Amino acid sequence: MLSNMKTTLILFLGIFIFSWANAQVLSPTNKSVLKAGVATKAIGQETIKLEDIDEWLCPSRLERGDKEFGGNGPKVKSEVKLRLANNGTEIWAEITFSAVETVQDFSTTSGKWSKKVFDVPYGKKITAINSDMASRTQFISPAAGFQFLLPGQDVANAFHTFLDGVDIEKKIFEMHGIKREDRAALKTLINTAINHGNTVIKVPATEGTLVKFFHVVGDTGGDDISNDDNCNDDTRIVKIEFFPVTVTYQIK
Repeated sequence: MLSNMKTTLILFLGIFIFSWANAQVLSPTNKSVLKAGVATKAIGQETIKLEDIDEWLCPSRLERGDKEFGGNGPKVKSEVKLRLANNGTEIWAEITFSAVETVQDFSTTSGKWSKKVFDVPYGKKITAINSDMASRTQFISPAAGFQFLLPGQDVANAFHTFLDGVDIEKKIFEMHGIKREDRAALKTLINTAINHGNTVIKVPATEGTLVKFFHVVGDTGGDDISNDDNCNDDTRIVKIEFFPVTVTYQIK
């Protein structure tokens, strides 16, 4: 009889302890503790600097016409899109570029490239890119050796013609820290330089705040479309500069 009572008491105590433990686990306070214990991966946002693409990229495929733009443009279009790779430990840029002569015979070339622009620090991975993941631009490249703004020329009209009637998004002006109506500041957005004897046009994106500046050679004054891997004296991307990018990190 005494043995049965002991057995019953032990069983009762066991049930009580089990019920109490379950009640603690299911309480709101302990739920959060458990979730915090299970979710050992901390999450946070951070602004990062991508590696600028500072190398020549030239298309070598003649799609139409001859290899010479002859001072007729070309009309240049370029776009950059970001993608996460290798389980969120790398960021790659997908780049497209095209150049089309503006008159007959409409000589045309285009190209695509993939370039790694960021390695995530060890022990982390990126789960999301929160800022703009793409930018594009377009413009009509004047003849080699041109001067973008002549003395006394209206800035707004020059921009409209140069960008082939496309407006620059307001948020892009804001990223550059200038106001659209500030005509003196507008001049800083488009510049030229000489690179290996060719005129390089530095132009902002017209859409998307990923790219700060595209540096492009349009017309070269000679044969413009490359037929090999040597980009010298050819239509090409010279450099792509990026704005800072905001990402969400997670500890692996």
